[in-house]
Amino acid sequence: MIPPDQEIYEVERRIAERRHRVEAVARQSGQAALRALTSPWAIGAAAVLGFLAACGILRRHEHRAKLSRDQKKAAKVGGLTSIAMAAASWLIKAQFGSPAALAQFVMSKVKKQPPQPVRASSRGDRAATATRR
Repeated sequence: MIPPDQEIYEVERRIAERRHRVEAVARQSGQAALRALTSPWAIGAAAVLGFLAACGILRRHEHRAKLSRDQKKAAKVGGLTSIAMAAASWLIKAQFGSPAALAQFVMSKVKKQPPQPVRASSRGDRAATATRR
């Protein structure tokens, strides 16, 4: 029977050896992947793929040119509306914290009552009180 200290030493040695082997394989794999990605063939394939994607986008734009004036105008209005909605939601979040807080503010103005403070979450409250001294 092997003494416990010797057995522990052997197990730790095997674990360290396996860890070194895994690290060496990972390092070699990373170097091989880097060589493969920077090879002239991979760069050429990426360039060809980029040209094909650009040709597909150009074809799509040619199709879009066949739209009528009304359709173009509707598309522009839709794009501007989506940008305006994104800006409005950003402003609401910056000013009130959430749409629910905005709704409470509007309701307090309608009812002529002072607005109630809105707690975003109990987790945020705990963090604020824990850091206050």
